[in-house]
Order: sequence, then C-alpha cells, then structure tokens
Amino acid sequence: MENTQVGPFLIVRQLGNNRRQKVYHAKQIVQDRDVSLKFIKFPKKITWQTALKKIQVEVKELQKLRHENLVRIYGAGAHEEKIFFASELVSGESLSALLARRGKLTPDLVVEYGRQISEMLSYLHEKNLIHSTLAPTKILVTPDHKIKVTGLRLNQVGRRRWDATKQRKMDTAAYQAPEQFIDGATRKSDVYALGVILFEMLTGKLPYELDTMGRLAQKKQTQPAPSVTDHIMNCPIWLDQIVTRMLAPDHKQRPHTAREVALAFEEIKKIDATKKSAASQILGNFNPLSKGTDKTTAQRLLNKGQNESPLSDGSFFQSVPFLMIALAVVAALAIWLAMPPSTEELIKKTRQQVESSSPDQWRTASFEMKPLMQSESPFAGDAEELYYQARQKMLVDMAKRGVNNSILQSEETQRFTAAYQLEISGEEDQCRARYLQLTQTVDPKGDQRHVFFEARKRFNQLSAQIRLPDSKGELIRMIANFARAQSPKELDIAEKYLAKIFVKCSGAESLNDVAVSAKRQLEFVQRRKNASPKDV
Repeated sequence: MENTQVGPFLIVRQLGNNRRQKVYHAKQIVQDRDVSLKFIKFPKKITWQTALKKIQVEVKELQKLRHENLVRIYGAGAHEEKIFFASELVSGESLSALLARRGKLTPDLVVEYGRQISEMLSYLHEKNLIHSTLAPTKILVTPDHKIKVTGLRLNQVGRRRWDATKQRKMDTAAYQAPEQFIDGATRKSDVYALGVILFEMLTGKLPYELDTMGRLAQKKQTQPAPSVTDHIMNCPIWLDQIVTRMLAPDHKQRPHTAREVALAFEEIKKIDATKKSAASQILGNFNPLSKGTDKTTAQRLLNKGQNESPLSDGSFFQSVPFLMIALAVVAALAIWLAMPPSTEELIKKTRQQVESSSPDQWRTASFEMKPLMQSESPFAGDAEELYYQARQKMLVDMAKRGVNNSILQSEETQRFTAAYQLEISGEEDQCRARYLQLTQTVDPKGDQRHVFFEARKRFNQLSAQIRLPDSKGELIRMIANFARAQSPKELDIAEKYLAKIFVKCSGAESLNDVAVSAKRQLEFVQRRKNASPKDV
C-alpha cells in the first residue's frame, strides 16, 4: 500500500510483518505529522458502515486519554470498507521483539518497565477502563527506555464491547488471567497480565507452557505459577515476591490495585539510588521499606515484616573483605546470567525444537518466532519459516487427537481436521477431495499457509500413483489435452490429473501460471461432470 492515499493520510510503509493486523507508517498531510495507521478486524455479521459508526463513538472517548505511557489516539476512518485507527507513531520496537532478540532483561530494566506499565494501568483503572489484552506485542520500547502501550480499546469494567467475540488467540491467552476464561476481564486481570510480562522479561519464558486453550485455562485456574527464582538465580527476593503475588490464581490474593505495584517499584528505585551493597541484600539486611511514604501499601505487596535475625556486628561475613568478594561474585554471576542468546543461537535452538517430536517444543517455537518474524530483523525470513513449520506440526497433532473446536480453531483448521479424520478412517476418496478443496481455497502466502501446505502434502501422498512430468512445457500440454475430455470416463481421468497438476504447482512462484491454468480447467471439468446429460 506504499504511496496510497487513505483519507487525509499518505501511506509511507508497512510496519513489521503481522499478517493478522496491518499497521502502517503514514503521513497526515495537512498537519504534516507522522502517524501510525492500524487496520482492525470486526465480526463478519457487522457491516463496515456500522463498525465505522461504533468506532467513531469509541474514538471520541479514547482521544480524551492523556498519559505519557499510552499511545495517543488521533482518530479513525475507513478505506475500501476497511476500518483503521490513526494514532501516535512511536520510534522504537515492541517488547516482544526486544525479548526475541535479547532473551531476557536485567532486573533493573524490568523494574523500570514494570513501573511505567503499572502507572499507565493505574491511570486507566481510575477512569473505569481496562486494557484486557495487555501483551508484549502491545508494549513499545523507545531507545531511551520509555514505555508506550498500544492496542487500547474502550473496554469498560463490567461491560461487553460491541465487537467482542468468543474466539481467543493463543498468543493473547498466554497473558490472560484465569477468570478471563470464564467471567471476563477486570482490573485485577490487567495486574495478572503485567505479572506474566514481568515473569517473561526476567526469565525469557512464560509461566505456563502453551498447550490447548482448555488445558492452558485449567493450569492457570488450578496450578500456582512457578517462581521466578526457579528459573534464574540473580532475581532479588522482593521482585520475585511481587511477581508471585501478581500471578496468584485467586484474584483476591493479588495486589489490590495497579497503583500498589507502581508504589512498590518506586520504593525499589529509591532504595537502588542509595547504592546499598548487593552483598548486604543477599545477607538479609535489605529492607525495601526503609524509605518512601506509602509504606502500608508497599508492605502488603512486598510481604515484609517477618522476623529477621541479623548477623552479629562482629561476624566475618559482614567484614569488608568478604563483602567485596561477595559483591564481585554476585556481579560476575549477574552479568553472565543476563547475557542474552544471539539471534543466530535463538534460530538454531528453535530449529531443534521444530525438528523434535514434542508438541510442547513446537508450541514454544511458534510463540518465540512470531515476534521475530514480525520485526525488521534480517532473520525475520528464517523465523517466519520456522513459525509455520511449527504450526504445521501442531496442526497434524491436533488432527490426530481429533481436536475440532469452532471457538478455539480457525475454519481452515477445522476443515483440515475433518479431512484427516476421514483419512484415518480409510475414506480416501472423500478425504482427498477435501484436501483438494483446501488447496483451492487457502492462501499459500496467508496466515493459514500451514494448512495449505499440509493439505497439499497429504493430497500428493494419496495421489502417489499419478505420475507427472517435471517439464513445465509438458504440464501445459497436458492441461490443453484434458480440455478436450468429453465422456464420463475421460472427465474422471482429466479431473484426477488436473487436480494433481494444480496441487503440485500451487505455492511455487515459477509454476504459478501453470497452477492458475490447471485450476481454471479443473473447475470447468468439475462443472461438466456435475451437469446433467442434456447440459453436456
């Protein structure tokens, strides 16, 4: 869409490589300012005219929001029956891309980012609004470590938004609170989502492995999240306590407000400013409530106040030489643990995950590669390939288990599962026809391309007895010959060969014209077969 006029905006370039949501850098011509245009999807049952009216009402309220950690909304509009938001253009990268590149972040950065995000949530909650879908993909980080949260809609506490659907995406569900799978989002759901993000920033992992939506929800509702210190050794105990409280399955055990979290992080930053010895923290003399004003709120969150037994003044372990050695060891260990894997190492590790036989490894691979493939990294192409290879394996795994859920899966995935179940039942003709239909209707370059390639693979396996030449010229001549088919037997043969030619050539750039020609002739033959004798 580069150089395309969209209302008062001129598209400059696409941002990232997200096929589910298109986001563009644009120039608002009259105001001469750079903006971000994000095209959104809405339920098919709602016309774009109705959607535009609803969005414009929503935007009037969103325009009133002013917070340094929120991306400002400028307006909304429509282009070719597609609805878009116009908002502030932020110079930086998403937190998901940052984590994909660095693996994990140091505790001091996590505290700073967490403080900014919790301040933003506190601002929203005071206005009876919630974010409800907070995730690293919706958190932008500027070069000077300023946080800007995007993806905000008019989500009011206790009210269902006009375009809300029951469909969930696994990459969003990973950050949602247990109650969101049943009752919907609340202020404490946003606190939980921030807890997951803090956990991921510290450890480079999610608290729960990605599985089916049902199993993920069950784990969140019944199993306490693991501790940060189960994964890393250099996390201060106070930070581990904060994250653990935020990830409590029971919302009553979480911090009461986002403001409490912000206050706790402010206290920590004040303490850091005093330059207390890292060794003295480890030895038990660290008291995060020694400074600051709102001690009651912070104490509840930091879980302080237990009886501590300080070491005697004359202990060797409080001597200057020991503290210096301890500090050096802690610093060296922290630096070693904080060193993120390079992108090459991440790609290598993910390739091994994809090649494994573990569905959990495939899910992890797809989750880790998605932000990288949507970035402008030179490794985005490798990440995209691995992402769809993982999804293709997950597709077959679900089909084997007979998972077919209209809420949790796309229409294409459901159709593939139905075809696969026919295949394992021995209904070869029926499943072959369904695989063929999938190759005809699923875009080999779209978001569901893994369905296309697996359907093509299985169709070819079921049609192995049909041999085709490799020469492009010979394939074109075969298509022309089948155009002369007349009798029912000739039409049957033509249909089988044309289908095989079409499937063989689909998805290959050099054979795209052959695929188009074969598909056109195949549809003609199918119409003739289905026509009555008098029509033939």
